[in-house]
Amino acid sequence: MRTGLIFSGGGTTIRHMAELAREAEIAGLDAVYLCEAWRSGIVGLAAIALATERVEIGPYILNAYGRSPWLTAMSAVDLDELSGGRLVLGIGTGNKHINEEWQGIKQSRPLAKMREYVAQLKAAVSTPLGGRIDVDGDVHHMHWAPAVAPARSTIPVFLAALFPKMTEVAGTVADGIALGALLSPGYLKDVVLPRFRGAAERAGRDPDALGTTLAPFVSVGTDADAARDAARAAICHLYAPLPHPYYDFVLREQGFSKAADAAARHVPEGRIEKAMEAFTDDIIDAVTVTGTIADGRRKIESFNGLVDLTLFVNVNYGGTSQEALQEAFTNLIELGRKAPA
Repeated sequence: MRTGLIFSGGGTTIRHMAELAREAEIAGLDAVYLCEAWRSGIVGLAAIALATERVEIGPYILNAYGRSPWLTAMSAVDLDELSGGRLVLGIGTGNKHINEEWQGIKQSRPLAKMREYVAQLKAAVSTPLGGRIDVDGDVHHMHWAPAVAPARSTIPVFLAALFPKMTEVAGTVADGIALGALLSPGYLKDVVLPRFRGAAERAGRDPDALGTTLAPFVSVGTDADAARDAARAAICHLYAPLPHPYYDFVLREQGFSKAADAAARHVPEGRIEKAMEAFTDDIIDAVTVTGTIADGRRKIESFNGLVDLTLFVNVNYGGTSQEALQEAFTNLIELGRKAPA
């Protein structure tokens, strides 16, 4: 199983992310990704591409409601050229709050949209110079001839999915599935991956040829209790100002409804510490990677054989100061460090 870093983009600069990406590459990590949350999912990746030579790069995840398949394809071809063919393109719907409140775009027909979006995107990034695309779908249309030759014959497209129906869409049309946080190894093995692989088989595809990427919350350091508290706080903040629909769903699916109820009740009223009490060590250990670096390595190993790539999501162990963020990312890099060959 490969490992990598993922940046939220918040709390640090693009230049610093590029420097950390280079440190991660030197340490032997396999990938560096960037969320599209507090920053553009494109610009920071360009800096990371130029700062590195070997690691896989990608957005985790570009918002499909904020850009057309055509625009995403052009951005992907540019990033793949800039990185020397190292891009894996993550795409997803985002959530309703981001789309309708932040962007003012109605989140309609997500399943039909993503089926067409991924298919058209895959076609666009693999169309050679001199070729042309003419597609009329129910949601998306593309009539276009590229003016730039792509660096590769294709770019892998991973679809973000957590809800069951979107997981099936990923298995049907995408090159892989991009999974988020709060998923235990058992839930992955027994529920999520069978949905994904079953959809691929029903579509006549080989599920073993598709990729799986996981992005768990990670909080590791010298103080295991502080690390767990950081993970508790990160989960609770998913309930402000309203419960995050995806993560609330997966917590309840895994049997943690009592804790989810407490977070939904207390967090919107500002009672974060009260909500944190509901997330016992057993829950934290099940759905996050926390504790000492040695603890973290043991937990990461539990995903081996289930996913191909695990991306470490920092949950601000030690605080949000620049010094604390540097320490947290140093710990994450150490977590993924590979011994010299």
